[in-house]
Amino acid sequence: MNKPLLAFILSINMLLLSACSSEGGLFKEGVGEFINNEYIIHDTVNDTTDSSNYSEVYIAENKTIPEVTANITSHEKPKEISDLVEGKQALIYDNLFVIITEDPENPSNTFIEIANHDFVRNNYSPSFFNGLFLLWVLDDVLDVDDWGKKRNNQCKLNPENCYGGYGYSGGGFKGINKTPTVRGGSSSVRGGGPGAGK
Repeated sequence: MNKPLLAFILSINMLLLSACSSEGGLFKEGVGEFINNEYIIHDTVNDTTDSSNYSEVYIAENKTIPEVTANITSHEKPKEISDLVEGKQALIYDNLFVIITEDPENPSNTFIEIANHDFVRNNYSPSFFNGLFLLWVLDDVLDVDDWGKKRNNQCKLNPENCYGGYGYSGGGFKGINKTPTVRGGSSSVRGGGPGAGK
């Protein structure tokens, strides 16, 4: 086989391999990589302030929140872990949040959302974290004084851009090509997340 043809075949193989490995791949290191390898990518939710940023939502079929949390934390211990409150629990790592919620349409399944700090800071409603973390913990992690108060004010002005967590305010679209997708709705209605009406 001649060298140019062999080089061409090798480069095609490299492109195919990199395309296959990029599925569900915004978070490719540490606990994000573990979740990507362990669970099935289910959806993505757009950041309303940064079109290149999004969260990834995975599904653990027939697994409870405690089972999923134990599996993830046994791989990598978080900096902060919340109590399990009203079907949701959150883990905070150096560069991301792992938000674990019960699927409201099928309680035998569990959603795992991975979001970087920017996504949480700019999209989540502080009320989502009620009972999970004290607001000063979120102020510290998100590096914003009075984040909860400031974000609540933003939510009052633009409630459609205030995300109440996957399955509670997001999730109408089911992740075609596992790429960020704008979806409609608001924090009080199932079937939408950040980016509503854009």
